[in-house]
Amino acid sequence: MLSGDGGSGVDGIDVVPPAPDVSDPDLSAFVERVESAVAELARQASVSWTNADRRAVIQRMETVTRSLSAYSYTWLNELIAQHGLDVYPGSVPSSVAWMLRITPRAAGARVRLAAQLGDRTSLSGGVLAPLLPRTAEALRAGLLDAKHVQMIREFFRHLPSSVDPQTRDLAEQQLVEQAVKLRPDDFAPVVACLDAMLNPDGDHDDDDDDDDGNPPKPRKRRDAFFYLGEQGVDGMSEGKFCVDPELRAYLEALFSKAAKPGVNNPADPTSIVHDETEGDGSATAPQPESTSNDARLWDNTGCDGEGECGEGADCGCGTESGDTPDTGDDDSDTGVDDPAADKTATRDAAAARDLRTQNERRHDALKLALRQVLASGTLGTHRGLPVTAIVTMSLKDLEAGCGYAKTATGSRVSIRDAIRMASHAHHYLTIFDDDGRALYLGRSKRIASADQRIVLIARDRGCSFPSCTRPATWCQAHHLTDWIDGGNTDIDGLTFGCDMHHALVGTGPGKWSTTKTTAAHRYPGRTLWHPPAGMDPRRRGLINHAHHPEEVLYPPDQHDDTGDEEPRQPA
Repeated sequence: MLSGDGGSGVDGIDVVPPAPDVSDPDLSAFVERVESAVAELARQASVSWTNADRRAVIQRMETVTRSLSAYSYTWLNELIAQHGLDVYPGSVPSSVAWMLRITPRAAGARVRLAAQLGDRTSLSGGVLAPLLPRTAEALRAGLLDAKHVQMIREFFRHLPSSVDPQTRDLAEQQLVEQAVKLRPDDFAPVVACLDAMLNPDGDHDDDDDDDDGNPPKPRKRRDAFFYLGEQGVDGMSEGKFCVDPELRAYLEALFSKAAKPGVNNPADPTSIVHDETEGDGSATAPQPESTSNDARLWDNTGCDGEGECGEGADCGCGTESGDTPDTGDDDSDTGVDDPAADKTATRDAAAARDLRTQNERRHDALKLALRQVLASGTLGTHRGLPVTAIVTMSLKDLEAGCGYAKTATGSRVSIRDAIRMASHAHHYLTIFDDDGRALYLGRSKRIASADQRIVLIARDRGCSFPSCTRPATWCQAHHLTDWIDGGNTDIDGLTFGCDMHHALVGTGPGKWSTTKTTAAHRYPGRTLWHPPAGMDPRRRGLINHAHHPEEVLYPPDQHDDTGDEEPRQPA
């Protein structure tokens, strides 16, 4: 039976889950003594301590914390080996994230640490030493910091496979001996020096040896990547990247033109978007085709090549706004101004008003280039919708001109920026009733239409599985009642599910089920995910609030919904 009450504590808003009980009496008593000791230490009046005692307590507790973390890697390895995480959904990192209430990224890092620093179990059931035994021993003694461990792991990750085991063991011994005495910043040169001694030729790949016995070829360049970090509370995002020479060449070409002072300045409405002429004004850049009327990287005018330029435009055709092209019929000398001189003066004035740094100008240039690419329509479609920025906002925030809108990729955009983006976009209107349910939109085919996906983007914003933060662009349209069981492709019967969590739904053991809340529920029209009985014998429905953080800050009033106590889908 499925319970969809969504009441206090079920959806994770009101209460923190209690600490699980330990069934073994001796182990339970031991854990309780540790917890009691920590609580007793916390109750001490630290204001009366001397500074020497404070330093001593901080250092010794740091040692205890490191030691406990090191031993937990063995416990985690045993839990994974004995399938103790099978009650949680998804992969091993996802299961650890559920168990410890941490992010999947942090859980994955912890699993990788456990694989190298925790005791392992052989196929016969015997205990195997960690892959880095000396590092694990020092960490269990509380002598190493996480940064020490990271540098040691990186050292062995880049060490060639041709290095014999005896040398590897000696290298680990030397690294650990220095790590316990040095701070991480002082330890880094030691690691680099030892790496240069054992790997003087740099990275290479033993698999590249040919049949003729020639020396191995140099390893290819580092893997290129572009990492965009989590969005901060102010809407800004940080990240890091490693680009190959080709992308660097493209970026440098873009920045050399579009990131010059005075060009594409968002704070200056009269800034130059693109100056077609330079020097003597005789050169004209080729014009690529574009299907957008957006401000373009190459051209922000509507010039038709016959002198009919838009108001205030400067397209390089040699005519001014409101003028007619020179037909050569007027032979009078009127002292026409030099267009190149005017362009130079305009460019210099715009550059003088530009207060941005070089990095800020590059940021704005890249934004302009990406906006042009999205507006061109050449990227096709993704999951039935054009590849473009889809932004949803409420009428209340739009009228107030403040707050945040949400994108289909899960990020926040200020209403001011969303209005500016909407000035050159196609608009859709999605209407919801007073209970937050989308207006009826049905379809007789199995695959959701583009219009239905837009409604789902506005309503669900992303995967509806509990705690999942994957955005709408990563999701499939999931039928609450499966299509083969008679479910219709109606908007009330659809929800978003990412590829990983969509595969968890089924009727067998260990599978999840989905239902919909009623109008009387405090979260009407939302999707309830019912875990398998092994995870929750009552199979109470869980709601994802990751895409609706306002519900956590301002939870609605409780509703008496007796219908939610009854299952609406077979278990």
